[in-house]
Amino acid sequence: MADDAVWTASEFAADRVSNGDGAPVEMRHVAMRDGVRLRVAVWPVPERVRGTALVLTGRAEFIEKYAETVGALTARGFRVVAFDWRNQGLSDRPLPNRQIHHLTDFTTLVDDLDEIHRQVVAPVAAATGGPVILLAHSMGALVATLALARHVGDDPGRYAAVLLAAPMYAINSGLLPRWLVRVLASLGLTCGQGARYALGQGDYDPAEGRFRLDNRITADPRRYAAFHGPFAERPELRVGGVSFAWVAAALDAEEALRDRLPLERVGTPVLLLSAPADRVVRAAAHRAVAARLGNAHLVEYPGARHELLMEEDAIRDRVWADIDAFLDRTLSHKALAPAGGSVVG
Repeated sequence: MADDAVWTASEFAADRVSNGDGAPVEMRHVAMRDGVRLRVAVWPVPERVRGTALVLTGRAEFIEKYAETVGALTARGFRVVAFDWRNQGLSDRPLPNRQIHHLTDFTTLVDDLDEIHRQVVAPVAAATGGPVILLAHSMGALVATLALARHVGDDPGRYAAVLLAAPMYAINSGLLPRWLVRVLASLGLTCGQGARYALGQGDYDPAEGRFRLDNRITADPRRYAAFHGPFAERPELRVGGVSFAWVAAALDAEEALRDRLPLERVGTPVLLLSAPADRVVRAAAHRAVAARLGNAHLVEYPGARHELLMEEDAIRDRVWADIDAFLDRTLSHKALAPAGGSVVG
């Protein structure tokens, strides 16, 4: 990617998304090094600037789902950047069936994160002032952790603080043992079916849009609708299940976190938020990774489901109180500055 491809404010189109308070957001597509285009959003500069926050969404998600979270970050003085991962949201999806969530290696998403940082986040942060923080959920939190490990030697201060909500360090395979999940994924790859749905996977079922008390993500009906409602209104946002190759790549990433990556050398302050009863990912992996990370603080929320940032108010308020306390400690040497001004550390 040529240097002149780096983002400038004038290049953003007039597409609009609410930040939770009605303010518009600038959006456009940004090309990755392999030509895949990712949809990126940049929210306006808040009145008083604390820094820049990059939001990494989870699997099958889209920018609009995070309107309430963006509003919370903006209210705390952060200018927010978010984007849709490849194969979801309104970013490029190369397969004929656009709903298949396909990936062969999670390092591809780390590459995308690095390119978004180079083209968008770094210029925005330089113009806005203040430090850069990262808030990531589920699959996005996995990618964030892989990126921390990648840059432990060459750019350890890229993020002043990292907030990880229910990281996808280990997919929850239910009653299926890990060895069997690996065998089935390997069999799919061997048979040349890597880009096809894994066993038990399929297109998005509109019935999932109906709130049920036993759903896996949140006890809050309104916030559940914030995720599933757009799938009914804009079918192009829908994402179904995962491919055989995606399952194999997720298992590879899990093993790398457990056995190979230099997590102990990560000095970035990390707040890891976990739901012990999570039915989407395995919470036990949160404790294992937090114990290895060099500067991590783990907080658990008994009774919460996977969507900690979209849970019912009693839980969500606790989550944000913990985030606030963590950021106050971590960023205490950073002063607020007027919009467009600089912050001196």
